[in-house]
Amino acid sequence: MRKTRSKFLWLVVLLVILAVAGCAGKAATSASPPPAGSQPGSAASFSVYFPRAGQDPAPVLCELYGKANQTLDVAIYGLTHPEIVKAIVDAHKRGVKVRVITDREQAESTVQKHAISTLLLAGIPVKENTHSGLMHLKMSIIDGAIATTGSYNYTKSASEKNDEMLVVIKDPAFVKICQEEFARMWADEKNFVSLENKGKGAKH
Repeated sequence: MRKTRSKFLWLVVLLVILAVAGCAGKAATSASPPPAGSQPGSAASFSVYFPRAGQDPAPVLCELYGKANQTLDVAIYGLTHPEIVKAIVDAHKRGVKVRVITDREQAESTVQKHAISTLLLAGIPVKENTHSGLMHLKMSIIDGAIATTGSYNYTKSASEKNDEMLVVIKDPAFVKICQEEFARMWADEKNFVSLENKGKGAKH
């Protein structure tokens, strides 16, 4: 328990540092994401994107997903952006192992039902939370080398209207923590359930 709390405290501290650095203009904010395929021992790097500053995160995520070669894990509260949904499906079609976790309440919205249906019909496994809280993460892990986080939901509103932030992080220690948390959630059959197992494939 102490080890887990320590990891999350480290995560929170790192996110605060990244946010402060981004506001100070120290983070890269170009339209191109960092290259995929970071190896252990390589220098850590990050980029920060603010939609209302003209830095739409959607193309960044799509490009990262487009470079995925082996795995793509996505834990996202709001998933309705058509280009991002397409990029997830395209990665699956290329043979990338894709897994998606989303929020139960959001999964019941009309637009997100359509997005989830698209993923399920493509053969992508999707899970949602059954616990009483929200599955409020906005996290992607690409090839175990790059992780993304921030306030940014994968929606048009988040890209075009909201004050949001997407952080793309290439750091082995940080990515490992994200991988471990995603794996814990995916294996937790009490608090997360497969939409196919719930018979929602047709509903969505």
